[in-house]
Amino acid sequence: MTTESLNGPLEISADTWWVGRREGSLLERNIFLRSFRQNGKPVVNMLIDPGPPADLMTLTKKVGQVIGNLRNVNLVFANHQDPDVAYNAGYLQKLNPNISVVCSEDTWRLIRFYDLDPKRYYATERFKRQALNLTTGHELRFVPTPFCHFRGATMLYDLESRILFTGDLFGGLSYVPELWADERHWEGMKAFHQIYMPVQEAMALAVRSIRALDPKPVMLAPQHGALITGGWIDFFLDRLENLPVGLNLLLDSQQKDNYLAAMNELLMELGRGVGAGPIAQAMKVFGEDNSISSVIHADAKGVRDIRIDPSTAIDIFIRRLHELIPEQSDLVEMATVKVLLGRNIPLPDAMASIQGAASPEFLEID
Repeated sequence: MTTESLNGPLEISADTWWVGRREGSLLERNIFLRSFRQNGKPVVNMLIDPGPPADLMTLTKKVGQVIGNLRNVNLVFANHQDPDVAYNAGYLQKLNPNISVVCSEDTWRLIRFYDLDPKRYYATERFKRQALNLTTGHELRFVPTPFCHFRGATMLYDLESRILFTGDLFGGLSYVPELWADERHWEGMKAFHQIYMPVQEAMALAVRSIRALDPKPVMLAPQHGALITGGWIDFFLDRLENLPVGLNLLLDSQQKDNYLAAMNELLMELGRGVGAGPIAQAMKVFGEDNSISSVIHADAKGVRDIRIDPSTAIDIFIRRLHELIPEQSDLVEMATVKVLLGRNIPLPDAMASIQGAASPEFLEID
């Protein structure tokens, strides 16, 4: 599927459209529109995870091509409250005050700050059997996924289409730009979860909840990355169920996966500060420099493997970044401190100037 084919709304299943945007970034957003129809009944239109302000104009255009106007939206469902997921709900309700918002109670405590109307809010916990029955005869189930990555995160399961809208769970960094997932998407999904998910046990609980669904989903539709269908569903379920993330990595700071994730997170932090160009050039050098590739395997998409002791490898990595981006040394140092301390990784020898800074002359310290 080409990027051009994603310029308009894409019908991923009957009456279900992908109306997101692709901008060539690592953290792409997926937004979904579902129209529920039954003969003789008014159509009910629902937006699922309506996204951030940056996507609002694209969303307006694509939804308009399907249902005529955003004013024809009746419901907004939000997996959780993060602005990349739900910020546009506030704009939508200003355009159409009759739009109702459905989310968990934990999510509402924060999403309401997008200036949403509490009289048009419905908590997922208030529905009997965690199921929403529409006037069209359709049933939607709410599947809580606590701490994936937010306490109140809740997936939405459409029983007719058998699409499970998973929010951040099964999301991925877009190392591979295609909208439909295959094995190539695993590295991006793995990196995303190791950065954003707090603990492996929470993901294992979510995986068990998905496996318990009857009927089984035929598509997993996350808010980031690629959509998952067919045999790839079990493929990614199996891999995520036992993936160490977040706290699991911090509890054993020597784990190779933690260092790999730290290197890639460091590249993301630097990319925000210096831009994609210098980072892309640095990664090209990493890939071509034999002295580096013998200890760190990297390509244009990031660091793939560490072939020596992780603490030594990260020291080499940071020293080389200083050499490749000399005019941005302060940013390299600050990003390093933020990322490594956040992952409980000791600052390497390359940061000795920070760790061993001399006491100011105006302080008397024994």
